[in-house]
Amino acid sequence: MIKKNIENLDLTVYSEKLDNGLEIYVVPMENVNNIYTTFSTKFGSTTDTFIPLGEKGMVTVPLGVAHFLEHKLFEQEDGNDPFTFFNERGADANANTSYFKTTYLFKGPDYFDENLIYLLDYVSSPYFTDENVTKEKGIIEQEYSMYQDEPGFRLYEGILKNLYKENAIKDSIVGTKESINAITKEDLYRCYNTFYHPSNMFIAVTGNVDAQNTIDLIKNYYKDKKYKKEEIVVKEVIEPIEVSKDKEVINMDVLIPKI
Repeated sequence: MIKKNIENLDLTVYSEKLDNGLEIYVVPMENVNNIYTTFSTKFGSTTDTFIPLGEKGMVTVPLGVAHFLEHKLFEQEDGNDPFTFFNERGADANANTSYFKTTYLFKGPDYFDENLIYLLDYVSSPYFTDENVTKEKGIIEQEYSMYQDEPGFRLYEGILKNLYKENAIKDSIVGTKESINAITKEDLYRCYNTFYHPSNMFIAVTGNVDAQNTIDLIKNYYKDKKYKKEEIVVKEVIEPIEVSKDKEVINMDVLIPKI
């Protein structure tokens, strides 16, 4: 375990990298009651062309697959609901997908050991079927439509779309209605098996916790689990210096024009 003091903040970061490649970071804070835990993979919406684990050629998955995968990990084969599990133990659970990572989290002061193991367990237990993937498409389409009604969101996404020609940061994290409907369970398993490997993931815990106990809990969880390790190969994108579009105007119901 590596100990590093953060100057001027009176905080210490304890870190360790497990044999399977998982990175763990713990920041104990004795003056607080709550505990905040995140479990992240370095896989976000901008990664859409890569060589899947166990395959030899590049594939391109539909836009929005990282966000779709985030949704589906909350559906477990045993029927248990992670949100209910955490809620019954006084914790809030959530997840989010960005351009570069996907994060699953919980926060709460009690039952930390139990909650941590459950977080590791449900994120490590994908269950995708044709039926549950089809069901989710309608839910995510509604989320997409909600964002399209937000002027600030449209402005932000529009800036990125007009700036970039090649980089996938120009595309919506959620995807489009067409790409959402094109996603299959095979796409989800390909992405999960490739990018949800411990060597591509990290855990961060802050709050009223013991660093050694936290790291030991995670070590014990993984001690008998075997993972096939292969290098993750993602398509390199060369972005031209010129912007994609100099100017664009969209009309929405706003009180004051936005630029």
